[in-house]
Amino acid sequence: MSTPLSVTIFTGSPGTDGSRVFEQVLKGSDGLRLTAIVPKRGRKRKRTSQGASLVPTTPRLVRLGEGCACCTVRGDLMSKLRRIAEEDSADHVVIQTAPSSDLSTVAKTFTVADGSGAVLSDVARIQSLVTVIDASYFTANMNASSARHLIERIELANVIVLEGTGELSSDEQERVRSAIEALNSDVSITNSDDDGLTITSLQSEEPFDLNDAQNRSMRYAMDSDSDASNEIVRFDYQDRRPFHPTRLSSFLGKQWTGLLRIKGTFWVASQPKLSGNIDVAGGSRNTSCNGMWWASVPKEEQPDSPEFHEYIKEIWHPEFGDRHQDLSIVGIGIKEEEMRSYLDQCQLTDEELAATDQWASMSDPFQWPEIK
Repeated sequence: MSTPLSVTIFTGSPGTDGSRVFEQVLKGSDGLRLTAIVPKRGRKRKRTSQGASLVPTTPRLVRLGEGCACCTVRGDLMSKLRRIAEEDSADHVVIQTAPSSDLSTVAKTFTVADGSGAVLSDVARIQSLVTVIDASYFTANMNASSARHLIERIELANVIVLEGTGELSSDEQERVRSAIEALNSDVSITNSDDDGLTITSLQSEEPFDLNDAQNRSMRYAMDSDSDASNEIVRFDYQDRRPFHPTRLSSFLGKQWTGLLRIKGTFWVASQPKLSGNIDVAGGSRNTSCNGMWWASVPKEEQPDSPEFHEYIKEIWHPEFGDRHQDLSIVGIGIKEEEMRSYLDQCQLTDEELAATDQWASMSDPFQWPEIK
């Protein structure tokens, strides 16, 4: 079998669509036959001076397998890449995605089998997923509602290109890089004005792996020692006692300078049956319901497998069952002890813990639908 065609995916982020970097890279073809798959626009696009072949496309979503959401892929990219590979018309393909594109859907296009059982990665594979970031607006974007969109693109990428670094001081540039490294320790970072910014220079050492990227964004690697040189702070907060709903809401509403991410599982006394999920991304704060704790599910409805019994054996608490707090927190220059202390104060006091008959009457901002 011949070597799969290498693919680089380009995406922008809040503040930039990445077009300037995209065009710059197409001009630096390094002698490769480049084909660029670009979003179709109303006006005719100009070919690059280096003659890269431009293939316009309109996103077309298709569902494969059982038709569930996790099997939704880009049918337009699948067919175009197969045709390019069959024709052997390119050494490398560059895909420009629209700012609103779902990158996970784009990436899954390469790994989900089609109706005949064929997988696109057999003929074309993602080498680099490149996110372009406007460094001059990075801090403002992190404090805005757009932070989630920006952070999710940082977490998924294996290469990041920074624009606008010339407008920042060296300390400001370092702070932007530190924040990116805190969110994605595996990413390669370069500046758009670096000499020799070409398609070859943006190739990651290892091919892009969607599972690795998603696992990284689900759970940060927690080191016991924070990095004092750039003030990256990562820690886990774990406990068994329930949070008081209004005190936890107050914690989530507080503006913590330098806070980048909080992700994980929690429970509040007002809704002891339900497992909650916290997802803080810069200035964006979301909570949702994960479902029911196993302690709230009748025994006859619980799974009867060795894996489940082993899990229950490891996690079970005589008073709280499998209910627990498990949060991963990452930031730049945040005060770990202060945040831990604040979260400790969000837990029920001994007196509140003993008054179980009053839990249901607590004021509760976490209004989730009842699960029966």
